[in-house]
Amino acid sequence: MEVNVIMPSRRSFIAAGAVAAAAGLAGLSDPPATAEAAAKKGPSELALAQARWLRKTMPQAKLSDELVQKIAGDIDGYAPIAAEFRKATLRNWDEPDFVFSAGPKAGRR
Repeated sequence: MEVNVIMPSRRSFIAAGAVAAAAGLAGLSDPPATAEAAAKKGPSELALAQARWLRKTMPQAKLSDELVQKIAGDIDGYAPIAAEFRKATLRNWDEPDFVFSAGPKAGRR
């Protein structure tokens, strides 16, 4: 089954790519064991609400009820990983390698 997802903007596409890249670099490409346990008992109401909101805001994705259930299970499975990720703090020297700025510079012509 092929699923076509249309990103509403470049910003959402870049954000989705960054999340996928971060998951791949962190070795999180396989779902954790807690995702399997959560899928057996069913997703939480919060995860179902988030998945239904996703279906409502992106009707062009044509998400079926089965796919909404799977997305909600994935949300529940990755929630502990997200909580651990938020615990990490940045030090003073942790800054971006570069800063992107769109548009012409004021002094250049």
